[in-house]
Order: sequence, then structure tokens, then C-alpha cells
Amino acid sequence: MYKRIYSLIISLAVLSVTIYYLGCASAESTTGKLAFQQKDFQKAEVELKKGLVIDKNDDEGWYMLGYSQIELGKFDDARVSFQKSLAISNNFAPYVNTYWIEKYNQGAKEFKNGIDAEARKDLDGAKRYYTDALKYFTASSAIIPDSLKSFSAMGESYLAMGDQNKALEIFGELAKKTNSVEASEKVAKIIFESGLSMMTIKNYPAALETFSKVLNISNLPKNDPYYETSAYNSGLASAKIGEDMRNADDKSNYKEKFTQALGFLEPLTVSLTKKDLEPMVWELLVTVYANLGMTEKAQDALKKKESLKN
Repeated sequence: MYKRIYSLIISLAVLSVTIYYLGCASAESTTGKLAFQQKDFQKAEVELKKGLVIDKNDDEGWYMLGYSQIELGKFDDARVSFQKSLAISNNFAPYVNTYWIEKYNQGAKEFKNGIDAEARKDLDGAKRYYTDALKYFTASSAIIPDSLKSFSAMGESYLAMGDQNKALEIFGELAKKTNSVEASEKVAKIIFESGLSMMTIKNYPAALETFSKVLNISNLPKNDPYYETSAYNSGLASAKIGEDMRNADDKSNYKEKFTQALGFLEPLTVSLTKKDLEPMVWELLVTVYANLGMTEKAQDALKKKESLKN
């Protein structure tokens, strides 16, 4: 008899607690959370938004709203929702982290599929895979905005898709945030290749401006191959501009450009680590010194260039 009464009391207590908590949640929140459990993310977003107007401190509601918005492709909104959930408490931090892993891994899988498609010469398929990879990496970045891993993967995806400008923007921001040499090298590579394109079409002023940007990238070591090669190409572009000025008018101030070229080239003779570039540096210095009337230095540079052949 007492056992039955005790069980009844416990049941009533549990029921009263359940009723209490459901009573605290708005009908909209309850509907939204039920829709979330049923994976009806569109309805979940609509109802959870209504419920969160009533209870702004519902950390679970904000988490579910962020999740729903990711699934709907509303990444900016999701970023805000997850931040609000975590600002209220860390109760859902493990779930947020797990969700980030899920989206990042999906992106990594699609990126690998893109690489495999490229190997098969399926360029259209590769582009689709890279586009999907970017979507998943962008989603992971919205889930955990401080994830440098997501940010870097987005940059790699843009590169793979051929969008140099977006990749440059991503890696530029990453380099500023992290002081990362690796990120700086990514920036250098993109700018360097743009400079080479300018050299190919003989737009030497644009090439000079572009290669000079590489030399001013923060955290890019001066012994980095992109730095050294950009310094050489800056010297070459300056010399080419000087030659064009001299050919157009030998009374022009063309020597200024050859003097500028020296500023890029002479430091390389002291610290160059990319040894295959060394003969080219000395060969260019022969021309630069000669145009500046530095005959003795031109002869020394010629001897140095010849010695490197042996």
C-alpha cells in the first residue's frame, strides 16, 4: 500500500516538473523544437524565432535556431544564433563543436572528390565538388567563426575554383590574424602569379607594382622563394622600364629606373638562398651597371656570372 502511494507521489512529482518546464516554454518554442527534432528546419526557424522573442535566454533555442539556419544556408544568421547560445551558457558547446566537425569533414570529403575529378580530367565535376566543399567549409566557419582551419580551407577552395581575388582576400585576412608564414606564402603565390601575367604581356609598370606588393607582405621571410624571386622580377621590371625610356628618348631620366633596379638586385647578391636564381641576378646586374656607367662593376658582375657556369 505505502509502496503504491510512494510510486504515485513520484509520478505526480515528475508530471508536475514536466508541466512546469513546458509551462515556461512558449508554444512557439515548443513547436519550433519539435519541428527541429523532425528535421523540418524551415518551420523550426520560423517558430524558434518567435519563441526567442519571448525567452531570449533559451540557450537550447538559440542552438537549434543556429543549426536550422545552417541547414537552410543562412550562414550569417546562424553565426549570430550560435554566439548567443554560447554567450548564455556552455551547455551546448559540445554540440556546436560536433556540428562543426561534421560540416568540416563533409567539406574535406568534397574537396578530395574535386582533386580526384581533376585527376580524371573531369573539370566540370571538379568544379562542382569544389563548390560543394566551399559551401561546407563556409558553414563550418559560421558555426565556429574563430576556426582558422575553416578559414584556410575556404581559401584553398577558392583557389581550386580559380577565384584568385577571393582566395587572396581570405588568405590576406588569415595572414593578419595569425602572423602565419604559411598564410603569407599563399598570399605571395597569388600576387606573384599575377605579376608574372603582367610580365608576359610586357606591362612592366603593373608588374613592378605587383611584385613590390609581395615584398611588403608581413611575415613573409626575406629568404622565402617568393620574396627572392619577386625581388629579382622587380629589378627586371624596373630595368625594362628604364630600357623603354632610354629607347624612346636617350635624354630621359631613364637611369632612375636602373638605380631602382639596383635596390632590388644588390641585396640578393648577399643573401640569396635560391641558388638557381643567382646566375640570372648577376646577368641582369651586368646590364644595369652598364646602363649606369659603372663599367668596373659591370665587368665584375660578368665574371661572377661566368664563374657560376663552372
